[in-house]
Amino acid sequence: MGKKFAWSLLALLALVGAAAIWYLAGKTYEIRISQAQLEQKLAERLPLTQRYPLVSVTMAQPRVHLSEDSERVDFGLNMTVTTNTSGSQLLGAQIDVSSSLRYDAERGAIFLDQPVMDKMVVQGLDDRRTAMAQVALEAAMTSYLAQQPIYTLNASDARQRVARMAVRDIKVDKGVLVVILGL
Repeated sequence: MGKKFAWSLLALLALVGAAAIWYLAGKTYEIRISQAQLEQKLAERLPLTQRYPLVSVTMAQPRVHLSEDSERVDFGLNMTVTTNTSGSQLLGAQIDVSSSLRYDAERGAIFLDQPVMDKMVVQGLDDRRTAMAQVALEAAMTSYLAQQPIYTLNASDARQRVARMAVRDIKVDKGVLVVILGL
């Protein structure tokens, strides 16, 4: 009696699973993430200070802009470089970057990818040193963005947990980040 019940239950679960897949196949759903939500997620991780042998670099005050006519995400932040010995500020910079989007299914995370520095205003450097700083900051920004997602689908939310494996596309649409889901 126990084996028969177990097999019946297993068959019922398989049938329900197959019906759910059949029902969901071809259908798409969307998760819409506003510019304010993205900015809040970035603000939760900043300010961030990275220490190097002689100086410390602090990133703070993130800004996000989702254009209606672009597939890229525009964001910016302020950076300061201070000496480790005295703590005095060597330079300050405002950086604006444009980036594409990348989704990592294993982590259920959305990353900014292939950043391009659109604007960099540095206080305290001449033009030659500003160009050198831009190269260094672009490399640091690329490294940071490759490791830090801007948004992670919530594993405790049943809908988003399923979505982690069913993301079809991520795009910016009318000033909102849209995650398109489907089987």
